[in-house]
Amino acid sequence: MSPQRQNQRANLVVSLLALIGFLLLAFSRSSFSSVNASVNSWAVAIQNGSLTAVAVGISVVFDTEILLVFTLAAAALLFYKNYRKYSVLFLAAMGGDALLVEASKLLIYSPRPANELIADTSNSFPSGHVTGIIVFIGLLTYFAWQVWRSPKMKAASGTFYVAITVVVGFDRIYLNVHWFSDVLGGLMLGTFWLTFVILVFQYLQSRQFARRRRLPRSE
Repeated sequence: MSPQRQNQRANLVVSLLALIGFLLLAFSRSSFSSVNASVNSWAVAIQNGSLTAVAVGISVVFDTEILLVFTLAAAALLFYKNYRKYSVLFLAAMGGDALLVEASKLLIYSPRPANELIADTSNSFPSGHVTGIIVFIGLLTYFAWQVWRSPKMKAASGTFYVAITVVVGFDRIYLNVHWFSDVLGGLMLGTFWLTFVILVFQYLQSRQFARRRRLPRSE
């Protein structure tokens, strides 16, 4: 089996596992009650003025609506640099992410913690911030890995990806705007959608490549 096929199979497995994990979390949130309460209490214990100000800033920067603005800018830059397929992929993936998060919040009733530090009226499951950052930075990392050949650069971008995801997830818990299970749900949903759209993108690319190989060559 070619490395490309192995990579696609691995993405498929991860995508399916993430989707199953998200659905299990959605239907068994009550089993996380004690864990959610413990993590919420821990967050209250470490809160202080300076850290809260930083946390609020992170919340604003990585808000779903702000990420969509960043998406438009990044897609425009990719299009300008002649990475037009990546530009379309970026727009479709982030647009789909916003729809998935909104649909999940509408379908799953989950009140936010009563001691939240910033007001938010929507349902809490899943975390839109976590879902969005996984897809947004994940796509940028995927694009970078297609262009960069240096293992060190790939490792650095992967480390940055993980670090940003951890920071945003911690931020949502620290501000008490999400339960721990909401962050896990966002992680699962974001991972599912990211790997799914990459799989579809790779499939369409392989189909296009196959069609080009079948076309008769001009004399």
